[in-house]
Amino acid sequence: CSPSFTHECDGNSYLNGICYQFNSSLNTVTNITTAFQECTKSKVNLVFLFDGSNSMQMSEFDMNKKFIWDIVTTLKNSSIQFAAAQFSTAVRTVFTFKDYVSGTAKKKLDAEVHMKSLTNTYKAIRFTLKDLFNNEESGADPKATKALVIITDGSPSDIEGNEIQRCEELKIARFIIGVGSKVQLENLKKLASKPTENNTFMIQNYNGLNGLLDKLQNKIYGIEGAQGRTFGEELSQSGFSAASDKDTLILGAVGSNNWQGNLYEVTGSEAEMEIKHSNLKNDSYNGYSVVVGRRGRDSLVFSGAPRSNHRGQVTLFRKMNHKWEVMSTISGEQIGSYFGGSVCVLDLDSDNNTDFLVVGAPMYYKPHPPGEGRVYIYRLTQQLKLEKEKELEVFESAQGRFGTTLAAVADLNGDQLQDLAVGAPLEDNQKGAIYIYLGNRDHGIRPQYSQRIVASSISEKLHHFGLAIDGVMDMGQDGLTDIAVGAQGTVVLLKTRPVVSVSAKLSFSPSEINLTHFDCLGYSERSFPIITLSTCFSTAENTNSKGTVKSGLNVTLELKADAVRQDSRAFFSAEDKTSRSLVTSVLLDSEVSCYNHTVFMHSCVKDTVSPVLFRLHFHQSDHQSKSSNSILNIDCKTTTQVEVPFQINCRNTSCVSDLQLDFKFLNNTLLVVDQASFIVHVTLLNKGDDSFNTSVVLLYPPGLSLSMFKTIEANRRTLSSCGDRDDGALNKTTCSISLPVYRSGTRAVFEGVFLISRFYSWNDSMQMTLVTSR
Repeated sequence: CSPSFTHECDGNSYLNGICYQFNSSLNTVTNITTAFQECTKSKVNLVFLFDGSNSMQMSEFDMNKKFIWDIVTTLKNSSIQFAAAQFSTAVRTVFTFKDYVSGTAKKKLDAEVHMKSLTNTYKAIRFTLKDLFNNEESGADPKATKALVIITDGSPSDIEGNEIQRCEELKIARFIIGVGSKVQLENLKKLASKPTENNTFMIQNYNGLNGLLDKLQNKIYGIEGAQGRTFGEELSQSGFSAASDKDTLILGAVGSNNWQGNLYEVTGSEAEMEIKHSNLKNDSYNGYSVVVGRRGRDSLVFSGAPRSNHRGQVTLFRKMNHKWEVMSTISGEQIGSYFGGSVCVLDLDSDNNTDFLVVGAPMYYKPHPPGEGRVYIYRLTQQLKLEKEKELEVFESAQGRFGTTLAAVADLNGDQLQDLAVGAPLEDNQKGAIYIYLGNRDHGIRPQYSQRIVASSISEKLHHFGLAIDGVMDMGQDGLTDIAVGAQGTVVLLKTRPVVSVSAKLSFSPSEINLTHFDCLGYSERSFPIITLSTCFSTAENTNSKGTVKSGLNVTLELKADAVRQDSRAFFSAEDKTSRSLVTSVLLDSEVSCYNHTVFMHSCVKDTVSPVLFRLHFHQSDHQSKSSNSILNIDCKTTTQVEVPFQINCRNTSCVSDLQLDFKFLNNTLLVVDQASFIVHVTLLNKGDDSFNTSVVLLYPPGLSLSMFKTIEANRRTLSSCGDRDDGALNKTTCSISLPVYRSGTRAVFEGVFLISRFYSWNDSMQMTLVTSR
């Protein structure tokens, strides 16, 4: 459609628009011109009232008659009918509208005799109203637009009655031509239509009439079919928006009826039906955007009027009994937001029922953070009412015009739901961008866009990328939807890529970490492999690509060892114990792809009880190889993890330790001297299975305080840790031994050093008790 297509009517241009229908070979099938204003418009009755006073020479009188007939001749192919009357003291009809139609007007005008008397202008106007405009015998059409051209060389000689008021009531357009220096301009302006300055013409003599010819013709032509400032279809701009449904075409005509705007339905038989919203005001621009929908057997039309009440409006029409009726209207929130500047419908599951309406308000202003444009999602209820579901916004640009264009696009990601493309043609310094939103079964559209495509990533020469969008065709015959995007003077075709779902699984071998190599007696840190960790990826295409499309996928994976600990016990390089993470890129070009990684540990690990957690995260690589053209499904779970346990040394399904505890005093007597020490040696042997959370509890007189408890002998590295006196007790301390596990066969000797207090009331003997627990 070309809504600015013009056609000429006697030097004036009508913006009626035209649409072309093409077949698959791009040959024109037909032209469509709805809301077309023919040059033969509504009738105009125009009367020439010319002065025949005595001040006029005979030659000037003849010039007067010639000027009148020149205008009649120029406009003979229009819908204007002419009559004429001469006035002086009296008034006389020269020719009527009937005379003009019958062809006798020229003869009567030529034969008209100069009256040569006074200038009774107001009397002449009364005569014209009664005997010409309101007299059907003269051939006047009561429904015609009325115009009066008065040519005079003097001010009125008579007194004004209510003649001008009566002309205003009858909406008669009045053009006054004053000739000569004796005419007072202000007196003539009283006779003219408003604005009087534009409708009053002054010339020095009758020779100047020819110079006025073109100007007056345009004035007269301007009232033909449009009374005052009222327009019908002269500037309709039909085809400003267009939508089709089977054999029906809906065209928007924003300029119809003083830019109130209108819709027209064109059926296969090229019959036109007007779809009108009678409650809209002038300058609403109804039909600025239009889209068709369906609910059951009902045909629906949604039309945007972005200037309605300054906030914008969208109207839902339903066709009932071959007539269109208004079912629902929704209005914008912000003045000047251009709500309704774009509309589209979503049939999410493609069941031929409209589910959601999407409305753009591209000039919606957001101050903090700055942004321009908003998109509204409305749910269509069973009662054909529109309920707001959510709003979409972006903050990439303060002047992006987000929502200028909207397009429902065929399923892009293989979830069997329609998706949405939104244009922002002024983003990035007017280079433009489009946004892709994926469908959501419950809410219509997901709140966050899945992709932002900027013009500069395609070509620096693009401007206003996103002015138009269409995404329902498979241009490449590869089974994938393609999106055509309009820019200034350019169309860009975006090819969809196959969408692939990937699931990841971690496994390991052997099934547990063998404890044989762990030994902390020495402090040399040897590294040895503990397991082989396998990452396996299973792929399945969500879309249905065909032909030569490459469906491989490059992904970058990151493995992290001991992911929940600050310091890792495991690493991926024997030489580097800080290599707890492994990052690499792999090509997934088969249904299942597996990769192995060796995991290492040092010989001395304090905690060999808690399992080691390995976490895998993957994402699509930034750079794709030639054999990979797919896109990772954004709904894929991209993180997985597995726990690798340590070997448990138990003879049965549960561990049963056998802890044997012994101790002896190194002092035979206790000498009570302040700051003297008393030493105890404690021996702990585990003859059974591994013991977990092992501790030794020391009970002693309150006059002693434990100052040190350390390992002095062990067959494997053994650590101990003692807290302060338990729960404030003065005679009890608990020491943890090699947490979390005290291995089977471990024997260790600990030395406990106590300080002696001389202020305690000592007896002749002292008792101490040691208990081991697990």
